[in-house]
Amino acid sequence: MPSIPRYSATLVALATLLAGLGLLADLAQPSAELTIVYPATGIAFAILWRFGLRWWPALFAAQFVVSLNASRSIAIAGVTTLIEVLTCVILLYVLQRMRVAPELSRIRDLLQFAGWTLVVTGLAGAMIAVAESFFTERPPAVLARDGIYWWAGDAISIIVFTPLVTTWRTWRFLRASRFRLVAGLLIVLLGLGLAITFGGEESKSVLFLLLPIVIVNALLAGVAGAATSGALLTITLLGIAMSGATELDLFIRLIFVATATLTGYVLGIVWTERDEAGQQLDHLARHDMLTGIFNRYEFENRLREVLADERPAVHALLYLDLDQFKLVNDTCGHMAGDNMLKEVAQQLALVLPAGATLGRLGGDEFGCLLPRTDEAPAVEIAKRVHAATTRYRFRYGQSEFGVTVSIGITVFGNAPGDTSDSILSRADIACYLAKEEGHSETRVYRPADEAMLTWHAAIHEVSQVEHALASGKLSLFCQQIVSIGKRPDPHLYEVLLRLDEGGRWQSASEFLPLVQRFGLMERIDRWVLEKTCEFLATAGDPSLRLSINISGATLNQPSFFEFAMSMPERHGIDASRICLEVTESVAIQRLRQGVEAMHKLRARGFDIALDDFGAGVASFGYLHELPVSMVKLDGRFVRDLRSDPAAEVIIDSLVRIAQIRGVACVAEWVESEESIEQLRRLGVGYAQGYHIAMPKPLGSLLTARESVA
Repeated sequence: MPSIPRYSATLVALATLLAGLGLLADLAQPSAELTIVYPATGIAFAILWRFGLRWWPALFAAQFVVSLNASRSIAIAGVTTLIEVLTCVILLYVLQRMRVAPELSRIRDLLQFAGWTLVVTGLAGAMIAVAESFFTERPPAVLARDGIYWWAGDAISIIVFTPLVTTWRTWRFLRASRFRLVAGLLIVLLGLGLAITFGGEESKSVLFLLLPIVIVNALLAGVAGAATSGALLTITLLGIAMSGATELDLFIRLIFVATATLTGYVLGIVWTERDEAGQQLDHLARHDMLTGIFNRYEFENRLREVLADERPAVHALLYLDLDQFKLVNDTCGHMAGDNMLKEVAQQLALVLPAGATLGRLGGDEFGCLLPRTDEAPAVEIAKRVHAATTRYRFRYGQSEFGVTVSIGITVFGNAPGDTSDSILSRADIACYLAKEEGHSETRVYRPADEAMLTWHAAIHEVSQVEHALASGKLSLFCQQIVSIGKRPDPHLYEVLLRLDEGGRWQSASEFLPLVQRFGLMERIDRWVLEKTCEFLATAGDPSLRLSINISGATLNQPSFFEFAMSMPERHGIDASRICLEVTESVAIQRLRQGVEAMHKLRARGFDIALDDFGAGVASFGYLHELPVSMVKLDGRFVRDLRSDPAAEVIIDSLVRIAQIRGVACVAEWVESEESIEQLRRLGVGYAQGYHIAMPKPLGSLLTARESVA
């Protein structure tokens, strides 16, 4: 609350301003008894709405002065002033109870604002007509006309001029180029308005031609642009009124101005929401949903930008891998692990220098790009990261964990042949070596270490894979995909790879990343495809279809392509019984190399599915180029469906895209009946997850069939 002298001075200034506006509007009206166009009401209500009810005396004083000047009767002035103040106070109370935001940034708020304005000012118009009947002997038709004019004048004044004041802060967020364009259009609007005002009767009939300027300003500046344009149109009306327009003409044109302004509000809000939705999708495409930092897609984009800079410079890249992150997941669950990743990302952001790019590269892996940074400063930054993570303690419930990180560093310049993949690979190798040496270690990549590390890792992984293949420790499981819409069940199962570790079935996500790292995936993919075809050949059920995951690196190998094309004929099965799943990120990254192979496989009869659809949003533009018959929604969106409204918006968009392309849509990670109902409502046709069916050995499908037989 301002001090008493300051408050009083402001009150007097506001009352003077409002009274001046009212008197000027009164002078411009064709009737000396009734003011149809009255901007002061809208401005006064905006002040009450934006700055509080304590400023009502300014409205009271201004309205009393204007009414007394018009009626020359203290009694009439008192009644009309009381009605005007009550109108604003009641409308303010209703809008605040309905939680309508003064910025009018949502369609709901606009509808509430316009609707309640019409209702409350309509009641005020009725009260004016009744009050006028006590002071005059006018016929009912004239009283009704005056009530309608009062209602229209107040309603349109509030609808046009109130947003002019309540949205003024939004101009600060308008880009300079847009601001200049809007300002230019407003000047044009004002000039045309003056031309119409001082032109002949013919010029006054073309007022509607100014509507496109209102619309364009609304699209450029939202509600603020439409309100400013509407205010200028109203000023034009005052000029027309001064030039001798009749009350009816003024009333009709006032309705036009209000309609044009409201149309501008609607278009401005819709266009703003569209821009915000686009910005949100762009943000989601570039940022990790869990931690809020850049995702791998954007991190690699930034790395490629640094490489494209031809100016001589040395840069550094840090590859960070959390130590013992799996311990937190296994001990407290994935939710605890997610919380830990978010907190670690925050800790990293605090210690990294300005200009650094931080991104999440994988599950518990982070990358830090340091432009124009040599090895020595990069090592010092790594020490700061170690110190910060060592001080940090992760607490979840009654459990507490220390956090350490292994860091690999590679320094690079503009050497020919350097790519984002090769630089990330070098940093990854250094990080892997640091992790082998123990916790909280840093290793700088040096070419001399590459042969030793590659040899050691390759021999270890090859021996593990060879042993698993030879000893039967690799096994195929399956998980059913069912229809949740109106279509029949597809009799389709996804094939899952499992490794027997002392009686515990280890999922593919636990051991395949290491296999992928050293280029051994093609052997695994060949084994899975061949075993799947052997099973289908012996299953005896021609309607059974199986879907298998194929890595992008494997799909682009000519030898694997020929191998896959020969499998159906070799085992005597129809190729349509096999669906090959490729993750979205791989499909997009390797679009040029893989799309031709996908088309040939599709022509051979194989189904192609795009896994993790929506993970990078890049698929929106590329889906029409990929010959897929099915997309599988990224399970993270399905998991967050009930807790994150953004997940529902994203899934709805992805489903619409898939439907337009005529592609079947499968939701993964379905874990509750509520999720199924929500997915069904969003138009998802098929679902897969623990709530529907747990993974089981592939051979159990034969057992179940024999039992039925």
